[in-house]
Amino acid sequence: MITIHSSIVRNRSRFTVLAAVITALLAFGCRSPELEITGTCIGAVDTLISEEIVNHSAGDPLWRSEDGWQIIEEIRYGGGTAGNSIFFGSIRSFDIDHHGNLFVLDGQTQETYILDPDGMLIRTIGARGTGPGEFEEASAVDVSENGEIWIMEMRKGQLTVMDAEGNYQKMERINSVGYTQIPYRGGFDKVGRYNAFIHCYNGAESQSMFARFDQSLTPVDTIAIPKNPVESDFFMHHLPNGGSISASVPYQGAFGWLFSVDGNFWTLRTTSTETYELAEFTAGGTPLRRVSRELEPVQVTSADRTRIQEDLFWFTDQGGTIDMNRIPPNKPVVRQFFSDDQGNLWVMRTTTIPEQQGTLFDVFDAEGVFLGEVLFPFPLRINPGPIVKGNLLYGMMQSEDGGEIIVRAQIQKIKKSFPEQTEYESF
Repeated sequence: MITIHSSIVRNRSRFTVLAAVITALLAFGCRSPELEITGTCIGAVDTLISEEIVNHSAGDPLWRSEDGWQIIEEIRYGGGTAGNSIFFGSIRSFDIDHHGNLFVLDGQTQETYILDPDGMLIRTIGARGTGPGEFEEASAVDVSENGEIWIMEMRKGQLTVMDAEGNYQKMERINSVGYTQIPYRGGFDKVGRYNAFIHCYNGAESQSMFARFDQSLTPVDTIAIPKNPVESDFFMHHLPNGGSISASVPYQGAFGWLFSVDGNFWTLRTTSTETYELAEFTAGGTPLRRVSRELEPVQVTSADRTRIQEDLFWFTDQGGTIDMNRIPPNKPVVRQFFSDDQGNLWVMRTTTIPEQQGTLFDVFDAEGVFLGEVLFPFPLRINPGPIVKGNLLYGMMQSEDGGEIIVRAQIQKIKKSFPEQTEYESF
């Protein structure tokens, strides 16, 4: 069943966040080469007064059963394929430029490989180290509109900018959060603004936020990051030396967010063992629409429970205890999602299909209309998120020998104006 909630806001709420980035904005004309953001902020949220119109649908997809989109694999990058001997150790991040060249950041070597559309190595940039153009813990690589290569080290709050040939240009300090998030959730959004992950402090309280910059690295704004409305559950263990360790309880629910095609946020969360919800919000927190879908529950099997104990051996090996009664009987019906360059949302389903046989997605358009299901013929991974350029999709997967590779696939689309009218897109 599909339920679409469309919000009509009677008294639009303003969400105002003032950060030290405003100081940088005011002083930008005479600032030093470093972009210093201290992480101090004051936040105020007005009460939202709104009405919601709920439209109930039988849940039928827009596509007919004989129609839909197909995924056709074209090429694999890495793993010694495509006529080269490149093997990626640990893919942290990747991006595509306007020429179809692929930029892959390897977390093990701290190098970024640049490959042409045919998979041949153009050059390698960066290296492990502390000098200009070197990295200790690079989090993400992004390519700007003019072809510059931006590489973020989240733990340091350090952004390195290189030209299109990989020559070091400058280093900017954004904000040091003291830890690394893999995959990095910042980078360029779909309207071309760069989002850097920061922490804002208001007394003893802290809040995770994004500092937004334009393509010239001029500070623009700070925005709050969506939070899961449901508090996560953890197994806890206090160590003899006074410290503690924790492990998330498996299968307790799913939550994720991403930037929409116009710079807003979409969130994904499971509202029950059978239902998930997509919700779009402005950067200021105003809800725009909600879409929910109900699916058949997917049970946690005895094999899943055995795998949980194997995966959490690091926890039990240090004295932690796993209470299997706290494991839900069913898995979340979805796992994660991504969006393409047209704003379509691809929601990864939890299924009983063996991983090597493919991955199933629900697809919604930018307005939240359910289009239908798409089965990938290979086990696509979501982290880091896939990238779609026109009719080409780039995503990460695991090769047969266990290595990490990038796959490029063609999306063969069918454009449907009305249920009785089918038009095939030409590329």
